[in-house]
Amino acid sequence: MEAYFAEIEREVTRTYEVAERCRGRGLDIEDHVEIPIAKDLPDRVEQLVGPPGIAEVIRGLDDGNRESTALRTSVHIARTGGNSLERSIDQAIRTGLAILTEGILVAPLEGIASVYIGRNADGTTYLGIKFSGPIRSAGGTGQALSVLIGDMVRRELGIGAYRPTEQEIQRYKEEIPLYKRTVNLQYLPSDREIDLIVRNCPVCIDGEPTETVEVSGQRDLPRVDTNRVRGGMCLVVSEGIALKASKILKHVTSLGIEGWEFLEGVRGDAKGGGPAVGPSDKYMKDLIVGRPVFAHPSRVGGFRLRYGRSRTTGLAAIALNPATMAILDGFLAVGTQLKIERPGKAGAVTSCTSIEGPLVLLEDGEFVRVDAYEEAVRLLPRVERIVDLGEILIPFGEFMENNHPLVPGGYPIERWAVALMRATGRDFGECLETARGLSFDEALDLSRRYGLPLHPEHNLFWHDLTVDEVRELAAIVRAEGMAEGAMRLPRDARVVHILLRLGCPHRPDDGSVLIERHAAVLDFLLGRDLPDPSGDEDACSYLGRACGIAVPPRSPTRIGGRMGRPEKAAPRQMKPPVHGLFPLGTHGGPQRLLSKAAEVGSISVEIGVRRCSRCGRSTFRSRCCGERTETRPPTKRTLDAARAVTDARRRLELPTLPPMKGVKGLISAEKIPEPLEKGILRAAHGVFVN
Repeated sequence: MEAYFAEIEREVTRTYEVAERCRGRGLDIEDHVEIPIAKDLPDRVEQLVGPPGIAEVIRGLDDGNRESTALRTSVHIARTGGNSLERSIDQAIRTGLAILTEGILVAPLEGIASVYIGRNADGTTYLGIKFSGPIRSAGGTGQALSVLIGDMVRRELGIGAYRPTEQEIQRYKEEIPLYKRTVNLQYLPSDREIDLIVRNCPVCIDGEPTETVEVSGQRDLPRVDTNRVRGGMCLVVSEGIALKASKILKHVTSLGIEGWEFLEGVRGDAKGGGPAVGPSDKYMKDLIVGRPVFAHPSRVGGFRLRYGRSRTTGLAAIALNPATMAILDGFLAVGTQLKIERPGKAGAVTSCTSIEGPLVLLEDGEFVRVDAYEEAVRLLPRVERIVDLGEILIPFGEFMENNHPLVPGGYPIERWAVALMRATGRDFGECLETARGLSFDEALDLSRRYGLPLHPEHNLFWHDLTVDEVRELAAIVRAEGMAEGAMRLPRDARVVHILLRLGCPHRPDDGSVLIERHAAVLDFLLGRDLPDPSGDEDACSYLGRACGIAVPPRSPTRIGGRMGRPEKAAPRQMKPPVHGLFPLGTHGGPQRLLSKAAEVGSISVEIGVRRCSRCGRSTFRSRCCGERTETRPPTKRTLDAARAVTDARRRLELPTLPPMKGVKGLISAEKIPEPLEKGILRAAHGVFVN
């Protein structure tokens, strides 16, 4: 690993050296590489928002928890800030938010418009934060915690709490649903939740007007600057504080911050600070036509939860067996966003071949489990029904990150190997190797000898059956018996229905249902006289009591899922996509092609003029007579596009001009164009400006 990172650092350094040499020639707008190298998060935060020297402070305060590090750093800045009160608070909040967003998002720069100190009706002061639209990029947690940072900072500086008027509370209740109708929100809090948040939040969540639509009720309020909808405020209240209430509660509890207890009453599915573990249909909301639903909330047949990690999971990435992707006809592929019922966020799909694939019923009545991608592709045309989607691999950290209580996971072979390791004192790797590929008789012998549960590879979905259904199937099994290692059961609709729910592979054979792989376990569990049911015990407990070996629930938690936003995986391009920031006016035609402008010859465009100090000539180039040219105010002037193209092609040694697209005009203050060669090279390699 050290060698790997050392190689990355060497290559980055080499690339920067090349870029610095290129820029040092003075042919570009700047003569140096503008993006500094930041080796870690503290470096990135200091380069992004400052203040100078904060990187070392962050390293000293870093306790391994990003949220608490952000909060403590913000308080440090507020204590030591030498600027005006509002500037110190502004800096503290931006730096804290930069830590939360890992120094890579625009939110700390543009998501927070400003902070101010206001006054309540009783004369006390309060802190207000004006959010703007780009706060969306911070995500709900960042949005919510930026308010918490503001609260900690205002306490440190002795600023009072915000006390809204009844009119202001009603304004929030009108404005947030209006934003939902106009733009959209992941989560729309109820009027009760909005009232609870606004009335009790110690910081005024304000915002700049981002939408043209205006409120019709609570207009011209003294402490609200605009009648237009404030998008940033709506995002922070709804997708921040309301949606992430349980997560904020976790932080305020661990840090001992008072005044946020009101969040316990926010969100009906987050009582007591954590989401309920019953079915949740939140992921089904805002469903758009064309995005398939793969599984309904917690329904049998949905994705079976398997805790664990592969090389590709983690950081909002989950894994499926490639066979599941194939059986779903390619709607799920590596990189697809899958919105899942829990732990609450969407996950990027990756593949893992060592988890179980789907169970499918074929047109000829055969019921099989498919674990291999190639087999899934071969069987897909014959699939009549997907009975079970297979396992979904979700790391424990995803539940922790979302502050979601752990729900019961499956009982995989690794857990059985751990039980064997504890019983025998042998190495885990050796026990896992032993556990793989055991016949039923071998597994049963080990279970009896060491008091182990039923082996996972010989277990079925008994938890999906009632005790009465188990007894009904047992009566049929006892009547038919087992012969030559296989079991034949009557092929009637009731038997097939139970076997499908049980997840027991079988195939039709001469008017019967032939069970081969799980015949021995069915005979062991059901081919005996079963005791009378006791109380309200479930099927697994009942069978365990009957056979003397624990029968663990194989996959007790199913997770619903639907496709997220597949279009977001598309390349980010300007509309229309362009190769170079070089103005062509209307001379490039509808497609803004450089070749069209060159055919015209001389074109008239508004462009930043540069002057050569040696020869006095005006030019748009950064260099002339071996010297850097000096910037002058932009003006309308005529360019010889044909000659510019000829010169650029000669320098690049290109026989033909690729179809380079420029822009109609530049919107920067100085209107200095990019070197034409850069746009031509991008066009030659299919690269676009974003």
